[in-house]
Amino acid sequence: MSILANYHTHTPRCMHATGSEESYVETAISQGYKILGFSDHTPWPFPEYESYCRMTAAQLPEYVETVRDLQKRYANNIKIHLGLEAEYAPDYMDWLHDVKKEFQLDYLIFGNHFYNSEESGIYFGSGDPEPWIEAYVEHTIKAMESGLFDYMAHPDLFLSSATAVSEKAEKALHQICKAAVKYNIPLEYNLLGESRRLDGIQKGSNLCGYTTPDFWRIAAQYPIHAIIGCDAHQPKEMCRATRQKQVRTELEQMGISVLDTIPGLD
Repeated sequence: MSILANYHTHTPRCMHATGSEESYVETAISQGYKILGFSDHTPWPFPEYESYCRMTAAQLPEYVETVRDLQKRYANNIKIHLGLEAEYAPDYMDWLHDVKKEFQLDYLIFGNHFYNSEESGIYFGSGDPEPWIEAYVEHTIKAMESGLFDYMAHPDLFLSSATAVSEKAEKALHQICKAAVKYNIPLEYNLLGESRRLDGIQKGSNLCGYTTPDFWRIAAQYPIHAIIGCDAHQPKEMCRATRQKQVRTELEQMGISVLDTIPGLD
């Protein structure tokens, strides 16, 4: 029997999420979740650049302390895990490795948001993706090769502002799935992305968005593992238990293996 679990949860430290950590926990419990993982956007030790979308390195100890405290206080109600969502930033990967070890993080999610790093690179989810598709795939494969990450969030994020899935984009989706199989990295069905994409369709948008049927049609051709994530930036975005169950059934009907938990963690 499957259980409800979500490992993709943010906190206000990233400056684009709201709600206390405890409110996410309480909402998750009310929705029937048995496992909740916090994976806020990782800080990076930028020498000068000040981020607009992640905690600072100085905030990391307090983030860890807060989540660990919730683990203890809610141990009888829900299993809570501590993680981070991080990009593949070549100059800082040794630092990320050390942070994972120092703070004994339970897991890392790979979110392929920026080319090289936020301080100098483009955001993969904005504008025409065609010039950057190869770079997106390159970063994806290098991240998977690194052995640091437990799964990949929103693998088709680069389609956010595309108006069609081009031949180059379709090739990229195949490459991502092949790499996921090779390195045994689960791929996330991102419920926040799905919600935003459907919202856009209702409003007349002609953009592909992400968490696209095109990606999962291709993914079904490979022996990948899927994992479903809320990508919650507000406590109410934990209220997706019904949709999560539906997505699980839909993916399984396509022949895709769906994981309840991160392998080796629970």
